[in-house]
Amino acid sequence: MDNTSYAFLVSVNNPVPVSDPLSLGLPPDAEMGSTIRLSTARRPEDTPLARVFAPRSAQPWNREAPSPFWIHDGPGGRPWCSVHPVAPDVHDVHSVDGAPLARITRRAGGLLPWPRRVRWSAQFTGTPRPVTGKEGTWYSWLTYVVTAPIWFLFALCAMVYALFDGTTDDYSFKRPVRTRWRAQGAGTVLDHRGVSKVYRFDPRHLDARVAYALAVLQTWEGKG
Repeated sequence: MDNTSYAFLVSVNNPVPVSDPLSLGLPPDAEMGSTIRLSTARRPEDTPLARVFAPRSAQPWNREAPSPFWIHDGPGGRPWCSVHPVAPDVHDVHSVDGAPLARITRRAGGLLPWPRRVRWSAQFTGTPRPVTGKEGTWYSWLTYVVTAPIWFLFALCAMVYALFDGTTDDYSFKRPVRTRWRAQGAGTVLDHRGVSKVYRFDPRHLDARVAYALAVLQTWEGKG
């Protein structure tokens, strides 16, 4: 990719075992469970931007026991970076040669002692100011709170109907998740739209490896 902004998606697929993981610097039980694709590449046979590998024995979206993962270049298959958990909701991103690139931190949201949104940040090595983003805009959260009683009643009625109809659709009311990561002096460098699940990315102001790691972690967190 060049320095032009583009949009991508993180697809969570059925895991595919790796035939020769050790030659790629992966653990023996590595498998590919996710891909990163251009938002316009909807066909499964389209070459992805990147492939995401994790150990078969791990559950990538288990926040109690987070899994390391590796991101490889999609077209060439070359290793790009590795992401390792170092503490609850804290991951370190390393380059292929093991050099630290950034530390990604997720701060949980809550109501007390004051309302706060889930906050993601990427602190780059040697850079004092992180890239930060909060899940949900203030106006989407306001709409969420105001309309919550209506959606709760709808979800309750839908669940009762499902008991008789036998359907398994998810009628839960999802919280706002749009996230704009901003860097000082550069504005929005990564923008996640919750409805379409698309990430709009500006490679001029954010390392693609860190952008992809942020997107994978947020996508997997939503699966947990």
